[in-house]
Amino acid sequence: MYRDNCYRNSNIDKANLFNEFFYEQFSEISNYNIPIDFSNDESFEILFCHGRIRKLLSSINSNKACGPDGIHGKILKNCAVSLAYPLSLLFKISYNTGYVPREWKLGHIVPVYKKGPKANIENYRPISLTSLVMKTFERIIKDELLLRVSHMLNDNQHGFLNKKSCTTNMVGFCDSLALSLNDCERTDVVYFDFAKAFDSVNHDIILDKLKYRYNIDGRLLKFLANYLSDREQCVTIGNIKSAVKPVLSGVPQGSIIGPILFVIFINDMAEVVSPDTGLGLYADDTKAWRQINSEEDHIALQNDVQNLFTWSIENKMNFHPKKCKVVSVSNRAPPLLGILPCVQYFYNLGENPLDYTDSERDLGVVINSKLNFSDQCNKLLSKAKQMLGLVSRSCYFVKDVKRRRCLYLSLIRSQFEHCSPVWRPTCYTMLQRFENLQKRCIKWILAEEYISYETVNVYIRKCREVDLLPLTQRFDLNDLILFHKVVYNLIPLNFPSYLNFFDGNSRLRSCHLDHLSIVNTTCLNKYSHNLNKSFFYRTHTLWNALPLNIREIKEICTFKAEVTKRLWNRVLSDNDTEFDLNVSSSSESD
Repeated sequence: MYRDNCYRNSNIDKANLFNEFFYEQFSEISNYNIPIDFSNDESFEILFCHGRIRKLLSSINSNKACGPDGIHGKILKNCAVSLAYPLSLLFKISYNTGYVPREWKLGHIVPVYKKGPKANIENYRPISLTSLVMKTFERIIKDELLLRVSHMLNDNQHGFLNKKSCTTNMVGFCDSLALSLNDCERTDVVYFDFAKAFDSVNHDIILDKLKYRYNIDGRLLKFLANYLSDREQCVTIGNIKSAVKPVLSGVPQGSIIGPILFVIFINDMAEVVSPDTGLGLYADDTKAWRQINSEEDHIALQNDVQNLFTWSIENKMNFHPKKCKVVSVSNRAPPLLGILPCVQYFYNLGENPLDYTDSERDLGVVINSKLNFSDQCNKLLSKAKQMLGLVSRSCYFVKDVKRRRCLYLSLIRSQFEHCSPVWRPTCYTMLQRFENLQKRCIKWILAEEYISYETVNVYIRKCREVDLLPLTQRFDLNDLILFHKVVYNLIPLNFPSYLNFFDGNSRLRSCHLDHLSIVNTTCLNKYSHNLNKSFFYRTHTLWNALPLNIREIKEICTFKAEVTKRLWNRVLSDNDTEFDLNVSSSSESD
């Protein structure tokens, strides 16, 4: 492996080279001289109940790698009853004294490959393996910290927070773009890329924000200051360890408290962005977008970009200018193609001009200038076909249908689950390509590779035989489950302004709408092919088509089971196929 023309072959030399590279990513050392007020210290008391600790120990994934202390997860899990009480005493002493043992602050760094040449050390990021005992301790501190700051966290942040995900981040963003296209407007999206974001967090700044912005003080602030200070790390490759180096900045990647501290650190980014500019945050993945109707809109977005750049300088975080891109989403030709739209605008990050690109990968979803998800679908289909070939070649000895079905679900179809309400295909041609892939997979599951499924009815029968919904219905199911969570406020995602519950006064009264029906309150059917790219607009008609008794189900698992049964009934009746719905080796709703 190499870095800057420095080549290393032995594991010990590689480990030291990795450790030197990771060490250089740290920002300046902190002073940790934050004043701590203990006058109201009783309000920061935490109860370390051994019953709660026993539950945390019992839920440990015993397959996780153990930390530097060598205590394996199986020991903690199997001995949870006897270890819970003494650990509760240790945690209480550590928290009340504000001192974390040195062994719990040592991290074994495992380099994880990102992209680019695998021999280049700079193409790896550090993941810290810390003590599993300390991680149990951190879970309690994390819950206490979130309890105190969650109401102050910006709604635009979707990373590392309960009930939020990549999907909740992307759904609102893509809905905004789809509405802009429907109005024949242009939206410029600026994607920001932090350079070594997690490693660059300055400890003095995060402690200052905890105290003065979030009112964290007393023993909790003292504990967090000690948790961040005097940390050490060494890189492990195989059984070889590098020399130990101090950790000067950053939050440990792989820890429990670290991601929450990072979210708190960047939370005030939203304050420097103007109200009419959208901001999407998922940990360090940041994007800002705005409709560009005039020169004033361009200036406003440029000011927002510059304000975010100023924020990064003040907080000692650096953007990577060459990796920050602009995507212009419009029905017109994008600037990248050389066919200029009516007006071409340029954006600068500090003194660095930002490049336009025709597409950008955003939280695993390819967003292009036309908001056309064909690139995303083609990429997923190609990857799924490669995985099918790999599985069929490698697992030729697996003959059992249930085991083959399990391999398909975990390795192939699972690739279609990530953010599917955002990118799912809606045109017949693309849907057929997905169904053809599942048809090949079912042939492999049933060992019928050389048997032709001539008609749609045969394919549907085979889907029912292995209890796999056709992918078209599977996409509908995923859409409806997410929509159900929005209706019943199970996730922090709100309906857009153009959708509301039926109030009895709609002009669509003849459609037998009810109190759980969602109606379009504005005229948004000008270009339906653009609105089909919006999850909310596309799915509200599916929701209204469900019987009221199903829509009234609040429990998500029961709702999923009933919708699955209804989708099966629909697909079987549409294809004049008869099958016993009660005969199933395993349920799709599980």
